Amino acid sequence: MKIRNRIVLTFTSLVCFVLLFSFSLIYYLSMHFMETDFYDLVSEKATLTAWKYFEKDEMTDALYVRMIEKYVRTLPDATEIILDTKTGPMVLDSLRKVFPEQIARELISGRNVKYRNHDKQIVGLYYPDNQGTFIVVMTATNKFGILQQKKLLQLMLVIFSGSIIFTFLLGKFYATNVLHPISNILRNIKRIRSTNLSLRLNENTRNDELSELTRTFNQMLDRLEDSFTLQKNFIHNSSHELKNPLTAILGEAEVALSRQRTPEDYRLTLEKIKAEAERLDLLTQNLLSLAQTDFDPSGIKKEDIRMDEFVWEIKEHFDKTNYQGRIDIHYRALPETADRITITGTPFLLNIAIINIIDNACKFSDPHKVDVTLETGMDNIHLQISDKGIGIPEPEKNSLFQPFFRASNALKYKGSGIGLSLFQRIVTLHNGTINITSGIGQGTTVDLIFPMA
Repeated sequence: MKIRNRIVLTFTSLVCFVLLFSFSLIYYLSMHFMETDFYDLVSEKATLTAWKYFEKDEMTDALYVRMIEKYVRTLPDATEIILDTKTGPMVLDSLRKVFPEQIARELISGRNVKYRNHDKQIVGLYYPDNQGTFIVVMTATNKFGILQQKKLLQLMLVIFSGSIIFTFLLGKFYATNVLHPISNILRNIKRIRSTNLSLRLNENTRNDELSELTRTFNQMLDRLEDSFTLQKNFIHNSSHELKNPLTAILGEAEVALSRQRTPEDYRLTLEKIKAEAERLDLLTQNLLSLAQTDFDPSGIKKEDIRMDEFVWEIKEHFDKTNYQGRIDIHYRALPETADRITITGTPFLLNIAIINIIDNACKFSDPHKVDVTLETGMDNIHLQISDKGIGIPEPEKNSLFQPFFRASNALKYKGSGIGLSLFQRIVTLHNGTINITSGIGQGTTVDLIFPMA
């Protein structure tokens, strides 16, 4: 069942229940009050009847005449029975024809009683007098009241039926209006395909749930479009980057095999093939690492990393390469306890990121040294890599972390353009922040801030 129909049925059912409860209560209370008022009239008629027969000698003529006039006006269709208790068992037999056994005995014992037999309302009046003790039974039917109750019931049924129909139509109109924005959203969503991810839902200015839903969906489309764009660029650029060393390897091999060559020529050819193969291997490793950072971060195993030891291990790594002696480590404000210089992360990925950024610093600042400074703050750890290299052009700083992007003044250096993109993703996975300051010919400083474990 559609939500629109469920809303209409629910709304109609609630109104139906409220009306049914309200009308039932009104009908019951009106019947109760009508019956109570009529019992009062029957009781008054019984009292007037007793006065008519037993109190004439104690009233003035004028008072008696007024009493008789009231007696005649009050319930003229009532039936009266007057019994003398001196007749004994005959009184009980007569009362049994009107009342149940228990009520009849209560009346004989001196209690006034009220009883209803279908539409008849009966009042029994125990009336002691100086002439003796009498029982006055008055029976009447509230024909006007019953007729009014029937009319009230008919009126309520008409109002109830009309209200239900009106409520159903009103609920349908209301549900249609309420769900109209959702229908528009669904219609627009169905138009969006992978080929037109630039389409967006129209956002209104109201600050309600539908506006929030629309904004959230548009934000999701932004992320999807960015992901599709990055994926397309990644596939295009990676295929291009992989093709270059493969083309070089195949070209060198074809040239070497085209004719007989000297051992020295073969050695040079193999060295070129080896260099291109190493370039291809490095590129493949970087691509795999870049892909790994796109996984769900919850699936990456993390552990405590002590940063002072970690930085020193990276220095030892570079001391075994062509950059031996180029890295200077500086420790500032180190704490006395190890837990205040420890972060939570994945050593393998963090190692790739820091090595990439230091490798760039060494490559673009040759033969100058690279300073790596480690210090701790109140609740974070600050790592700074600073070089005196060629710097980064100001207009190109915003594109540094795009895959395969290379600065215009760095094209003469070997590289794939993946390192910084990989570096940025790994730092983000470790909840770190990056700040890069640079100027042409003035070097580059990369500041990293990680939260303590």
